Amino acid sequence: MTLSGIHFNYSFSGDLLRRNYEVETGKHIEKGEENAAYREYESRLYLDLAERLVAYGWILVALTAASPLMDTSFFETGRTGGDQFSGFASVRCSEMGYWNAFAPVLDYSSIAAYAGCIQQYVDDGWISAPSELYYPIRLKPRGENTLDNLRNNGVNHIELRMIDLNPLQKEGIDVRDVQFAQLLLVWLTATPRQKFSSADQVMASANYKNAAHYDLDGSNIVIPDGKVYTVRQATLHVLQFMDDFYRSNNLSDGLFDDAFSVIDYQRKKIAQPSDYRYADIIRRHFSGGFVNKGLTLCAKYSALAAANE
Repeated sequence: MTLSGIHFNYSFSGDLLRRNYEVETGKHIEKGEENAAYREYESRLYLDLAERLVAYGWILVALTAASPLMDTSFFETGRTGGDQFSGFASVRCSEMGYWNAFAPVLDYSSIAAYAGCIQQYVDDGWISAPSELYYPIRLKPRGENTLDNLRNNGVNHIELRMIDLNPLQKEGIDVRDVQFAQLLLVWLTATPRQKFSSADQVMASANYKNAAHYDLDGSNIVIPDGKVYTVRQATLHVLQFMDDFYRSNNLSDGLFDDAFSVIDYQRKKIAQPSDYRYADIIRRHFSGGFVNKGLTLCAKYSALAAANE
């Protein structure tokens, strides 16, 4: 439970993207006839979304963090079976988790520039392969996940890598968190692009790590407008932005039927953490036998899965 996470791959439907392309360019395009201009448009959309997720994706850390306990062997070799409160709500997203020794700065001006930055980190010896860039967001092509394929064929989907495995759900994640991630992606896609400098990207990495702290009021988030908030304040601030967006655009049917209840569920994690926040609940229920209680829960879920086969 400590260092396990769920990676989610998202893509917008081809019909939606082709229709939006036609609206923006005035050019009709049939399914299966996507040309270089369309592929460039598709990659541009995902590049902009990835850049915005760098700025705002920390909210998924704050709202899905579920690893406040560690085995004592993390701190003392050979001492296993004990509990250690880490001071983090998510160990894997904190400064103790999966990060490189440097804060990556990527170029979102084009897919070639984006891939070139990653290749440069490999060429300079900072990482041994593109897959070793530990970053919460990745852009991926269709088919083989290589930089050459990304350059030649463009972006097919975006991968979110900052969501903790939630042991309170047998599936590993609450469906409302999946829905919230979708709502976040739609909101960010509709948000005008803002200037996002190299310094902003470095600060964004710090935001992710700060959002992983257990104390919601003890760490700060610097949002792109330069204002500084506590993690609690920043999370509520963004949730209100999203709520306003869905209400002002009257998006209350289809995919967005549950938008407001999903956003309200996320808000409760911050307003009533002892009842709704995963890290708080897990710390309370799994302290005093973290490993054994976790194994018991694992056996329970395995039995349920076997019974449903």
